[in-house]
Amino acid sequence: MRKWKCKVCGYIHEGDDPPEKCPVCGADKSQFVEVTEEQADATGTREPAASKQAEAPQQADDGETPLPPHLDTLMNLITRHHIHPISVHIPNGVIPVAVLFFFLAMLFDAGSVSRAGAFNLIVVFLAMPVVLFTGWAEWRKKYNMARTPYFMIKIACGIVVAVLTFVLAAWATFNPEVMVSGKKWFFLLLNLILLGAAGIAGFIGGKLVFKD
Repeated sequence: MRKWKCKVCGYIHEGDDPPEKCPVCGADKSQFVEVTEEQADATGTREPAASKQAEAPQQADDGETPLPPHLDTLMNLITRHHIHPISVHIPNGVIPVAVLFFFLAMLFDAGSVSRAGAFNLIVVFLAMPVVLFTGWAEWRKKYNMARTPYFMIKIACGIVVAVLTFVLAAWATFNPEVMVSGKKWFFLLLNLILLGAAGIAGFIGGKLVFKD
């Protein structure tokens, strides 16, 4: 059986021809190269194609401006030590708790619980600069800034999470009674959008890590 490797994420496909689209990162079939059994045994069929790229500074592709040496070194360290998936655990873990607090505030007519939700979103907002920067570092160093639909969706979701956490945290902080006001359903809808964006970004991130 012939094997094909995605040059973007390292996914291995078995078949006579490469797939029309990578099921992991969404890259088209032109991004697949055939690998021999010897190559697969030497590198491992599940090893990302760019997993070793973080070991040394690399030049930017596609006309991107080369990074200053100190920034390039920092991004190499971020990628090598998996700082992005570590930092992502903060919003992924705290956002559902914040949304739950807002729902309970509406259910039990409790403004103080709404304020607790706001405090949780403040924590998420403070963590988002690290999440976005480390995500950009990993995208650039590990995936060569591939502009496939999956990466674009993941980036868009990260921006949505950052914006909505700021808006909702500020709203609930200055108006802790929002969940017992006439705007509670709109506020809750924004929270559900926030939760959905974080979930989609996490889902795509999981696909890239586990290659399935």
